[in-house]
Amino acid sequence: MTGKYLVGKLASFLMEASNMTNGVSFQDLNPISFLDRSVGVYPNKPAIIYNDRTYTYAEFAERTNKLAGALRQAGVKKGERVAFMVPNIPQMLEGHYGPLALGAVLVAVNIRLSSREIGYILNHSGAKVLVFDTEFADTVRGFMGDVPNVETFVQVADVAPVVDDIPGPEYEDFLDSAPEGTHREELDSELDPIAINYTSGTTGLPKGVQYHARGAYLNALG
Repeated sequence: MTGKYLVGKLASFLMEASNMTNGVSFQDLNPISFLDRSVGVYPNKPAIIYNDRTYTYAEFAERTNKLAGALRQAGVKKGERVAFMVPNIPQMLEGHYGPLALGAVLVAVNIRLSSREIGYILNHSGAKVLVFDTEFADTVRGFMGDVPNVETFVQVADVAPVVDDIPGPEYEDFLDSAPEGTHREELDSELDPIAINYTSGTTGLPKGVQYHARGAYLNALG
C-alpha cells in the first residue's frame, strides 16, 4: 500500500466518524448512565460494602447527587476541577460520579506523592475544591498555603479524626449542605473531559492526561 492510499483511507475514516456524530441515531456516551441504569434495575441491591456499612444503588446514587449539589453550592460550575485526595474508600467512588453529574472534572490525586507534587497538580489543574482524607492532613499542611485556587477544603474522617487547623467542612456535613432536588448537568459533548489523571512524575513534574466521557464509557465495557 502506498502512503497516499493510507492517507486517503484515514481521511475517509475521519469524515465518516464526523458524520456519525451528526446522525439521527447517534447518542452521546456518558459513564453516569451505568449508575442510572443500576438504580433503575437494582435500586435495593448492594452497590458498596465497606467495613460494617452497606450502600444500595439507590443510596449510592442519592449520595452522589448530594455531592453534586454540595459542589454546586460551593461554587463549582460545569467544566471546573474538583480534586479528591482519598484512598480506595466509598467517598472516592462517589468522587467519580458526583462531579460528573455536575459536568465538573475529577482530579484524582495520587496519595503517595509529596506535598510539593500535589500542590503543583492542584495549581496546574486549577482545582477549586479539594476533598481529602484526614489521614493525609500533614501532606495537606505542606501545600495548603500555596494553592490559592482551592477555595474549599473538605475533610473525610475515615480512620483519622477531623483536624482543626485546616478550615473546611467534614464530608458528611458537606453532603448535607446540598439543596433539595436533582443536581444534573448534561455534558455538551461525549468528548468533554470528565477527569484529569496525572502521571507519577518520575522524569519531572506530574503531567495531566485528560480522560473524556466516551473513552471512560467504552473502557468500562472492556
